[in-house]
Amino acid sequence: MRYEHTPRPEVEHHYHIKDLIERQERRVYDRNYHREKAKNLDDRESTIRDALVLTRTDFACPTCGQEFQSQAVKQIEYDWSANQRIAFYKTKCFNGHWCIRLITDKYKDGFWARSKRLARDRGTYFNDTVQPGDTNYQLLYGKKNA
Repeated sequence: MRYEHTPRPEVEHHYHIKDLIERQERRVYDRNYHREKAKNLDDRESTIRDALVLTRTDFACPTCGQEFQSQAVKQIEYDWSANQRIAFYKTKCFNGHWCIRLITDKYKDGFWARSKRLARDRGTYFNDTVQPGDTNYQLLYGKKNA
């Protein structure tokens, strides 16, 4: 007695099943995307809520280049292109130019690049932040004698 067996394709390779799997993966991606987006908006709103209305902070004027500390007022505007609110501190320098420090998007704040005092501090404390994997580690500390 001889059995002729035709191999059946694996279920995952059937075109209907492939389509179902792809749809399910898209739904999972969309759900995670919208959860992450809602979480980021909640974090942004809590940052705006927690920021003080009046505070004394450091500024670096983009026009005249001087650095100063000043009392600043929190302002909130709506960015229609990104569909979210933006908060920042705003004040005037001694020459009358407007200076802004971002509250919500700190990575875009130009103060960190303009401030000469921060650049000097980065140079002063550079050796403190060198890690063993960095190229300057061997130069600064040399090899350990084993």
